[in-house]
Amino acid sequence: MIRTKDVLNCLPLLASVLGDQYGVQVRIGGNEACTNGKVIQLPSLPMDCEPELLALARSFIDHESGHIRHTDFGVLQAANLDPVTFNLFNCLEDWRIEKKLSGIFPGCRHNLNWLIRRFFVEQAQPRAGDDSPALAVLDYVLLTVRAWDVEEVNIPRMVAAEVLRQHFPGLKEVLDAILAKVFIHCPDTAAAIASARQLAQSIRQWEPQQQEKKTRRNGADHTDSTSQGDQDISSDCASQTQQPIFPSKAKAQLTALFHAEAQDLPQNLGELLSTVLNLFQAESAFEKVTVAIEGFRQSGALPEKQKLQALQASIALRTRLQGLLQARTQKRCSIGRRGALHTGSLHRLQTGNPRIFCREAEQTDLNTAVHILLDVSGSMSGAPIVLARQACFAVAKALENIKGVNPAVTAFPALASTSSVFPIMRHGQKVPDSFDINASGGTPLAPALWWAMQTMLFLREQRKIILIITDGVPDSTHAATHVVGVAQKLGFEVYGLGIRDEHISHLLPQTSRVINDLPDLAPTMFDMLQDALLKGWAS
Repeated sequence: MIRTKDVLNCLPLLASVLGDQYGVQVRIGGNEACTNGKVIQLPSLPMDCEPELLALARSFIDHESGHIRHTDFGVLQAANLDPVTFNLFNCLEDWRIEKKLSGIFPGCRHNLNWLIRRFFVEQAQPRAGDDSPALAVLDYVLLTVRAWDVEEVNIPRMVAAEVLRQHFPGLKEVLDAILAKVFIHCPDTAAAIASARQLAQSIRQWEPQQQEKKTRRNGADHTDSTSQGDQDISSDCASQTQQPIFPSKAKAQLTALFHAEAQDLPQNLGELLSTVLNLFQAESAFEKVTVAIEGFRQSGALPEKQKLQALQASIALRTRLQGLLQARTQKRCSIGRRGALHTGSLHRLQTGNPRIFCREAEQTDLNTAVHILLDVSGSMSGAPIVLARQACFAVAKALENIKGVNPAVTAFPALASTSSVFPIMRHGQKVPDSFDINASGGTPLAPALWWAMQTMLFLREQRKIILIITDGVPDSTHAATHVVGVAQKLGFEVYGLGIRDEHISHLLPQTSRVINDLPDLAPTMFDMLQDALLKGWAS
């Protein structure tokens, strides 16, 4: 039985659970945390994820799932926003989609609020003194929106507000009026775009007050003016503690802001998360967790002679397994004090023994899912791949006819990517004839195992068995050893069938066997599967 607690502490399975919950696809691999509007991509992260990294990954999935579910990417693309307006839009849209997602899945609100505190309160980075004050305008919008959910954000927000008051008097009030309308009503992506354009236009149209221009023009010449002029000077000097000395420079800074590149603008929550997750990438390829993606591989029906040989092996294996299972599933009569009257035990009444009733012991189904991973790497070329695909077909056919067993078959790698798989037969499907696959590529066993575990996680069967059919060494023995250990800890049972090679015994010393020819299959697999299928089964 796989425990929920263990799943939530395992990044690949956690990603799979969240993807299923939100109705999105989550992939793990590569060098970047991002989304293309359809798929959420996490980078290859360390095998042993610390709790903070798990929380960051989960929050990233929460956040990007909100975009995939609720952002209209078609409308956004058609809007063709400039970098500043797009930055403002992201502030508003992030808040809007997170609010919608939290309304459907209340648990993600806690994760997102933790994230907001982490980036905008606990780890808020003050701007360097030589940074343009114009960037504080974007900071103010971002922090105002984030303060709607986390009150502590008001502390850094007021710092940004003070910069606006000093350098761009009057602008804060204009922005606040637009943001107040967003808070009250922002139903969709189009509304967020419209509000972002209003904010951008307000920033573009800001002008220094006339009183500031007068102060700049008169300057020191006021020394010899009239008493009325002296009063004007006092008033102007008093205001200079709150206003820039050169108002025209402030206007120029806002104008320059709209010529800035996107990477020079303040980062929103998704961008901050992506940056941090990218920094968490494992330094060594041997320490990375990568989950295979589905790809395609050319396959056809087994040649007739190979198919007949495989079917003979399958019948031999199925006959032996069913004979064993039949002996275990026969209803047995248990004599006791309750049940139907057992006439053969009536003689016990003469001695006062009341155990004259019979109850039949009911046997439960096997309730087991079996996923076969077929290695079709280049090292399998020639006789090994012929034997491997016949063995795979024979085992799948044998298991298909056993009540309570739900088999599936997946080849690895596919042709699309090094870390890829090609499902030949999914759980719940009939065994096809398309096992004629040529051998090529590497041996990405670890990514294939992660993919199989993700696939099996949602099956109703209580027991989950993974059978690896391979001839040699994985691309990364370290990664394969790690994922096997995790699988076993989680409750998956992993077995191996070596094809003319003993290397599988190094990975699975207690649960693997080796065959050299097809006639070896039935006795070898029976020897292994009789323990695997009957392990923990009620007798």
